[in-house]
Amino acid sequence: MVARVTVGVPTYNRSGLLRQAITSVLRQTCQDFEIVISDDCSTDDTARVVASFHDPRIRYHRTETNLRPPRNWNECVRLAQGEFFALLPDDDVYCPEFLAEMAHALQTHPNVAFAQCGFYSVDDQLCCLRTQSAQLEPLTLIGEDALIWQIERLACVPVALLFRRSAMLQMGLWREDYWDDWAFIIRLAYRFGFTFVPKLLACNRVHAQNLNRVLYWQGRDSILDLINQQADVFSVALPLSARLIALRAKLNRELSHHCVLLTLGALHRRNFAQARFHLTRARHLYGLAGLDPGFIGLWLKIAAETRQARSLQDAARLKEPVVRLEAKA
Repeated sequence: MVARVTVGVPTYNRSGLLRQAITSVLRQTCQDFEIVISDDCSTDDTARVVASFHDPRIRYHRTETNLRPPRNWNECVRLAQGEFFALLPDDDVYCPEFLAEMAHALQTHPNVAFAQCGFYSVDDQLCCLRTQSAQLEPLTLIGEDALIWQIERLACVPVALLFRRSAMLQMGLWREDYWDDWAFIIRLAYRFGFTFVPKLLACNRVHAQNLNRVLYWQGRDSILDLINQQADVFSVALPLSARLIALRAKLNRELSHHCVLLTLGALHRRNFAQARFHLTRARHLYGLAGLDPGFIGLWLKIAAETRQARSLQDAARLKEPVVRLEAKA
């Protein structure tokens, strides 16, 4: 009998954290699931860790080549059999009620593409750094309203989502020709709609080896990623309304502020070629970028968030874990 929910876990060389991710699924109050592990050519003991669980609901798949995300995310969807699909990053975990609450939300709203919930940002030990919920009341949106809501919040981390797999397949999955992260989710929200569950049901781990940080260290152009994703999102809503034109102008201006800060950083390092590159990009995004003082506000915001992050990390050490996932096979 086919399980109602497929939990796809793309993984690469994180066997220790993977054990916790799998355990968090096995301890769900809803047990109607299968787990698909897509091992992206790991060189550690990932296969042995998966095999140690001895649970017939777990399927292990090793890719022939190193696909990297988002291709390996799509591999998880292609291997899935369930009506609903959850993408669980190998460094994140679910709270026990996640599948039950989110599946109920999709059953209650049978036409939407996904359910989204609040989540905990946690440290390495799963102690709470902060709680993140886009709003306090249930919400269901589609079309332009859904696109604007998602863009303005950008709180759609994968661990906090449960998809209707048929909608994912109709949309065409994550694009593989560029770094398609949240853009796919917003395209789904625009076309099919989503429902928001105002409960904290998942844990998004914040640590030095987060995928976005690793990609940045490897030289990924984060500004170009944002430009591409925004272009992809707005392309599904053509012709653009006045609200969407205003939103895109606002986003371009905000991106120009980031580019100005990168320009100043390059000047500080005396890398003048890189400074010219960032300043040129800033001006393309917003013609008055060099004269707009908005980047000062952005710099102050980043500085405040950095200080707050340090304080939250110190405070988290005194807390109990959000969920306890002692290693059990």
